Amino acid sequence: MAINFRIRDFAYPFSILKLKKTFDRNQWLDAEVLSQYQSARLRQIINHAYHKIPYYQKLFRENNIVPDDIQTAKDLKNIPCLTKEQLRTNSNSLLATDAKKYRPVPLFTSGTTGGKVNFYVDKTSNVLEFVYYWRFWGWKGYTLGDTFATVCSEDFVYKEKNRDRMCHFHALTRHLTVNAMLFSRKHVDEIIAIFGKFRPLFLKGSPLNLYLLALALSSKKDHGVSFKAIFSQGAHMPRYKRELIERVFSCGVFDSYGHMERTVAISQCPHGAYHVHSDYGIAEFEEPGVSFTAESDGDTVVREIIGTSLHNFSMPLIRYKTGDFVRVKYPPERCPCGRVFSTVVSIVGRETDVIISPDGKTIGGLASIFSHTPGIVMGQIIQERIDRVLVKIVCTHENPDETDRTLTQYVRRFAGDEMKVEIEHTTVDGIRKDNFGKFKPVISNISHEYIGG
Repeated sequence: MAINFRIRDFAYPFSILKLKKTFDRNQWLDAEVLSQYQSARLRQIINHAYHKIPYYQKLFRENNIVPDDIQTAKDLKNIPCLTKEQLRTNSNSLLATDAKKYRPVPLFTSGTTGGKVNFYVDKTSNVLEFVYYWRFWGWKGYTLGDTFATVCSEDFVYKEKNRDRMCHFHALTRHLTVNAMLFSRKHVDEIIAIFGKFRPLFLKGSPLNLYLLALALSSKKDHGVSFKAIFSQGAHMPRYKRELIERVFSCGVFDSYGHMERTVAISQCPHGAYHVHSDYGIAEFEEPGVSFTAESDGDTVVREIIGTSLHNFSMPLIRYKTGDFVRVKYPPERCPCGRVFSTVVSIVGRETDVIISPDGKTIGGLASIFSHTPGIVMGQIIQERIDRVLVKIVCTHENPDETDRTLTQYVRRFAGDEMKVEIEHTTVDGIRKDNFGKFKPVISNISHEYIGG
C-alpha cells in the first residue's frame, strides 16, 4: 500500500489532529474500552449502509438483517462476505447514494488474486490513512515535518517531469523520492550523494526496492547512509532481505500490511510484533478456501484476512475478502510494548520477482503497468530470457491492439528498448497461481549472475 498523499486530499487539519489525538489514546486503552470504540464506529457504518447503499439494502433484506442485529464485530458473521468479483461487478450499487457529501475519490488496484478492482475512498478515509501512518511511524520516532525518503520506480516511469531524474524532493512535505531503476553499482556514488544532500531520517519502500538499494550500497564499506528506521510495505519481507537491509543501513526494518481498499492495517511495533490496528478497521481471520496442510508451523495456522471499513462512508466494504493471508496463533500473544492491539505472527505471501533488463539492471515495480493500462482485468509478466518477457493479460478493452501497444511501451520504459515484449491474451484460469490461490504478478527465471549495470 502506497503512502503517496496529495496535499489537496489531506487539507483537513482539524479532522487530522482530532483523529490523531483519538488514535494516540486508543493504542493504550483498556481492551474493553477500545472494543467499545470499534463497536460504535461499526454501528455507524452498518446503519449508513442499511439506509444509503443499494447493494447492502438488498443484501440485508435478503438475509433478514436490520441494523440492530449488528452491535459488535462478533455479529458480522451474520453478513455474507464481499468478494473482489462482487466488488468489481457491483461497484455502482456499492456507492452510497449521498456519496458526494463525503468527497469521494476513485481508486483502483490490479490486485494479486482477482484482477483489477475499482472503488472509492473519501475525506474520512483519507484522514484515516494519514493518521494511521503518522501513528505507525511515530512508534519509531517520526514527527510531522521530518524528512523522509521513498524508493520507487513508478513515480519516474509514469510522470514525464520525473522520467530522467535520479530523485525528486518535495520541500513542503519534506519527501525525497529516489529512482529505484538506477540502483546499481554503476550509480552508487550518485545515490550516496543524494542521501548525503537531503539527509532523510526515515526510509520507506517495498522489500524489493529496499533490498536492491542495500545491495548497491553494500559494495561501499563507508557509504555513510543510515536512518532512524526503515518502513517496508506492499509485499512479504523475507528474512535474508531484512538482514541485509538492516546491516547496510544500521537500523531496524519495520514491516506493515495494508491495501488500497482501506479495511485492515497491520504493522510492526518496536518490539517486532505485528499489531492489528482495530480502530482503523475490523479484521477477521477465517479458514482459507484452499488447503494449507503443508503450511502448518508449530502452533500457528494460516488464515485469510476479512476486512470491514470503519471510516469510509462513500463506499464502505463490509466483510471484504482481501485474498491476503496471515499466520496467527491462538490465543494471540500479548506484546511487551503494552499496546492493546491484538497481534498476528506474520504476513503470508505477497512476494514478487524482479525483471533483469538486457543491460543488467534489476527492475522492480513492473506490475504497476496493469493498473496504468485501461481494459486489463488481470495480468502477469514472465521472464524466461534476458532479452524477452511474456506478458499474459485478461483484457476487456474494445481495441486490444491499443492495449498491447500501451503495455509494450510501458515495459520498455522500465526495461529499455532492447527488451522484446510478447503479449498473450488469456483467461483468468490461464494465469499461474500458487497454492494460496494467489499469483505472482511478476515471475523471473533469470539467474542473478546477469545483474550488472
